[in-house]
Amino acid sequence: MFVFNPREADIFQRVNWSKWPIFRWAKIAKRMFLVLCVFFVALSLYGFLTVKLFNQSNLGFVLMFAALFIIFWYLEIFEKGLRYSFGAENILKKAEENIASVLDFEVARIISESVGFVRSKRLESVNSAVFMWCAIESSSETGVVFARTMMNLDTIKKSLMEEIKNQAGGRFEWEFTDDFQDMIDGALKSAADRKNNVISMSDVLSVFVEESKVFKRPLMDVNLKSKDVKDLLFWMDNFKRDQDEKKKFWTMKNLLKTGSIAKDWAAGYTVLLDQFSSDITNVMRKQGFREIFAHRSEVEKMEAILARRERNNVLIIGESGSSRRSMIESLANRSAMGESSGDLNYKRVVLLDIPRILASNSNIKESEIILDKIFQEVVFAENVILVIDNFHNYIGDTSSQRLGAAEISGLLSSYLDSPGFKLVGITTFDGLHSNIEKNSQLLSLFEKVEVVEISEAETAKIIQDRALQLEYKYKVLVPWQTIRDTVTMSAKYITNLPFPEKAMGLIDEAVVATAKRRKKIVSPEIIAELITNKTQIPVGEIKEKEKATLLNLENLIHQRIINQEEAVVNIAKAMRRARTEITIRKGPMGAFLFLGPTGVGKTETAKALAEIYFGSESKMIRLDMSEFQAIKDISRIIGSTEENGLLTTPVREDPFSVVLLDEFEKAHPSIINLFLQVFDEGHLTDGLGRKVSFSNAIIIATSNAGYQIILKVLKELTEAGSFETEKPVGRAKEVWDVVEKRLLDYIFENGIFRPELVNRFDDLVIFKPLTKENLLDIAGLMLKKLQKNLKEKDIDLTITEPLKAKIVELGYDPVFGAREMRRVIQDKVENLIATAMLSNKIQKGDKIKIDKELNLIIN
Repeated sequence: MFVFNPREADIFQRVNWSKWPIFRWAKIAKRMFLVLCVFFVALSLYGFLTVKLFNQSNLGFVLMFAALFIIFWYLEIFEKGLRYSFGAENILKKAEENIASVLDFEVARIISESVGFVRSKRLESVNSAVFMWCAIESSSETGVVFARTMMNLDTIKKSLMEEIKNQAGGRFEWEFTDDFQDMIDGALKSAADRKNNVISMSDVLSVFVEESKVFKRPLMDVNLKSKDVKDLLFWMDNFKRDQDEKKKFWTMKNLLKTGSIAKDWAAGYTVLLDQFSSDITNVMRKQGFREIFAHRSEVEKMEAILARRERNNVLIIGESGSSRRSMIESLANRSAMGESSGDLNYKRVVLLDIPRILASNSNIKESEIILDKIFQEVVFAENVILVIDNFHNYIGDTSSQRLGAAEISGLLSSYLDSPGFKLVGITTFDGLHSNIEKNSQLLSLFEKVEVVEISEAETAKIIQDRALQLEYKYKVLVPWQTIRDTVTMSAKYITNLPFPEKAMGLIDEAVVATAKRRKKIVSPEIIAELITNKTQIPVGEIKEKEKATLLNLENLIHQRIINQEEAVVNIAKAMRRARTEITIRKGPMGAFLFLGPTGVGKTETAKALAEIYFGSESKMIRLDMSEFQAIKDISRIIGSTEENGLLTTPVREDPFSVVLLDEFEKAHPSIINLFLQVFDEGHLTDGLGRKVSFSNAIIIATSNAGYQIILKVLKELTEAGSFETEKPVGRAKEVWDVVEKRLLDYIFENGIFRPELVNRFDDLVIFKPLTKENLLDIAGLMLKKLQKNLKEKDIDLTITEPLKAKIVELGYDPVFGAREMRRVIQDKVENLIATAMLSNKIQKGDKIKIDKELNLIIN
């Protein structure tokens, strides 16, 4: 039951008290009387020192203004106290008595404003539209929300006023409409779900935005959903709460942030360590011990290891950019605040700078002496957790490593067994496999903590925090859409870097680019622009040129591919679906299995797609799968510590590409099975443990397995009179359905491909054998390429039908299809023209043609 009685809730009494004019002027009066007090203090001191201007009246003024300052200071404190909302531990139970008693001050103030508005407009009741109108007009919190969403306030206010005007006029008797009650009820549920003890403005606004029709169009105009606004509101609410907590300097948590002298005095001196290190604890203290959002479970595991008496050294393993350093910062925070495990509390977390030690000494022996003394200081101090970054640079054979590497495993091993020596090493998977694992004795003294890529939700919190810092530094506004798109787009399109590095780098670049352009708002469009520049993947709003390409993709591909309508149409459909993002899929943009005889255009279709949509034939990654017929070839596909993967490395470096798996059926079955994961999940794990995404790639597997079946079925249908060159569309489909069924039966019966693999492809496309007309058209396309090249040399080649017919006659092979025609043009046409050019028979401006006997005719 909805019980809402503002007059019985003390929060509304406090709202009424806060409206007293004396509170409005208290802050200004306090400052004024402070200035006057200071002035007369200075005047009194000057008079006292010079014995010229001193009199008791000045001292009287000092006391009077000091008293007035204190009075108005207390009034200001009292007014702030009025705004404090106590709420209840069990908000739902308290709300059963009177929901108005669990409102925070700002919500109560807006409701009070709404009551005044209704009375002034002679309306009967308060509805949700009135509440929102008053919130927009008088609440700074609401203004900040709309600024971050970039919604049009005028449009919203106009819609709200239209709803308000539809109310009947009359005398207000403390009536609240059903939609207002539903809004407050929804806000109560929101507050309870968030485990808050009061209903905040964020709770109320989130419900109104989700339920009201007023926001439907404005949200669409700025590419937002109601969930986005809810996330924004709760983020701002949590940020405000954190800022309020930081102002309470007297709390134990804030007092701990200042550090303690006694703890440091009780520890031993670390003179050399301090000289060659960075104290992470002090760094975090200067930053106010900011909250660390990432890798909380990994940090807890690391603390449990460090708290042991034996084998208490940690090896953090993760990709560069996966926020491994944040684990060290989180450890420093928790230790300094006394929130860590047992003996780890109030210890210093110190990052050792080994490259600086090496650079300051002429040889490794001198550096080892200093390192030995530093390690002794760490043991003696008993309050240091030592951290070494890029740990792999100092273990094993470092002869091929970059400057600043050295072998210190022998020295280090003598300290790792000591209970007072706690070490955290940071490395990569590559560094672990190539260096550290070779020293098994040293590795046995560490416990490994693997760092996985953090989630989008965790990254979003980091980017929100980062955006506030960048706003302050560059004096720009980062709207919510930009924060959201930074996370979602970097997740989807920047696949060669982990979270949070890729998102942080993207938001940094966007803010700097905006500042350089002298703009004040970091728009979502600049995120899309940066993504496209980095990856060459078209993202964001589809421009007219790209729309035209996508809508006309079939015709563009057919300029290079003759016949094969089904293949071309299916690929074009997949590209349009992927670009418009109307389907959500984990796998690649599209996966196709091309079946058919050699030389009918399977590979050429992949090349045409790469050039037309992906920008260049160089965007095609081609693997001849006949080269991977042994199980050991898996390492060649995915890579290892010794070599790059022939598939994973190019896809990692250029994820927006066409992957062509030629002669797919000839690969080892275990290698073929690798692609089940690619088709399902859209990624492979390479030899170094890195996830390689295929989500922005088109995968085309080709095979001529069973091509004899295609020819045989067509021959049978032709002899039976069921197949003709020209057929109505419906009849042609029936024919090819028969061909596909017979071909799949053959493939499954002979174990060429398993059904579960074939079912993973978006489409199985059968390439038809080429007719004589097709071959003539293909010969024409090949000759047009030559014609274009000669045109650039001011030589005009005329292509004749007899020439095309001759090339088809010489080049067509039932086994190799049209592939041999390329060789015929090279041998019989290109060589003939090249010889004539070198012997000066052909000059610039000449018109030439070649007759059916392959004789050169120069006009």
